Amino acid sequence: MRLTRILGSLALAAAMVAPAVAQDNYPERPITLVLPLGAGGSHDLHARGITGVISDILGQPMVVKLVPGGAGMKGSKEVADADPDGYTIIFTHNGFDQIVPQTRDAGFDPLTAFTAIAKINQAEPILCSPADEPFDTLEEFVAYAKEHPGEINLGHSGNWGAGHIPAMQLINASEIEVNLIPHQGGGPTLQALLSGEDDIGTLFTTQARAHVKAGTIKCLAVAGDKPIADDEDFSDLPTMASLGYPNVSFTMERIFMAPAGVPEDRLEKLRSAFAELMENKSFQRFINSIGEKIDFQGGDEYDEKRPARLEEYKMLIDKVGGGGN
Repeated sequence: MRLTRILGSLALAAAMVAPAVAQDNYPERPITLVLPLGAGGSHDLHARGITGVISDILGQPMVVKLVPGGAGMKGSKEVADADPDGYTIIFTHNGFDQIVPQTRDAGFDPLTAFTAIAKINQAEPILCSPADEPFDTLEEFVAYAKEHPGEINLGHSGNWGAGHIPAMQLINASEIEVNLIPHQGGGPTLQALLSGEDDIGTLFTTQARAHVKAGTIKCLAVAGDKPIADDEDFSDLPTMASLGYPNVSFTMERIFMAPAGVPEDRLEKLRSAFAELMENKSFQRFINSIGEKIDFQGGDEYDEKRPARLEEYKMLIDKVGGGGN
């Protein structure tokens, strides 16, 4: 009889404890969003608008932390090494996730270090210069570069990043000789153009738009073969393919990721929150206000394509050569 009472008490205690263990009120404190880039770039501009809305959806603040350096690997390594509890995530892109770790010892394997939360959109780099440069078209720039070998500074957001790749592709295809200048993100790249430190550089529409409107920056071409349609500021911009450079092409995918090993229920809560974000009217107005578009892909679907994409980019690295080192 005593054993029965003991077992009954243990069962009751287990029943009382089980709901408390199973119940996860995540998130119960702010979430740190690491950006492996400097201030003022397209990721930073996106993050400042996204975090306010996603914080309301999750019920806790999402706080931006800029960790530039190492071609995106400093911030990436910080998140790869973080406790996989869902309180530290990264806003990165496919170049940092799938290309840069193949060009150096990053200290982690991206396929085992990260799991995707969501891809929110994508964009093609555009080649821009200060308004007072003595060339107004891509053809004029190539001709000028050939007349002044080694005298032109071409800035980009970091080695093997979204702007560096098409820059190297253009250099190889046009056979020009320029000085490639790496910066810690799109913001510093833009500032180098505005200050005249660089003669030309790769930007994205998000960061270039205000300066194009102000007449301080002019843009020459967009990477790839797809025009920036339905955009009053950039719809007339020619594509690299239309100008005779079909291999100058790279699409940057803006992705949110978490350290691998985040509990499944927390990962799904993050993924659901970003799916809900895409339908949020405030977020949609924000994206429209910066001239961007939503091109959502769920984390599980994005994870499925990452292994094959790493192999594709390996061929790109081999083809472009050692310019990223």
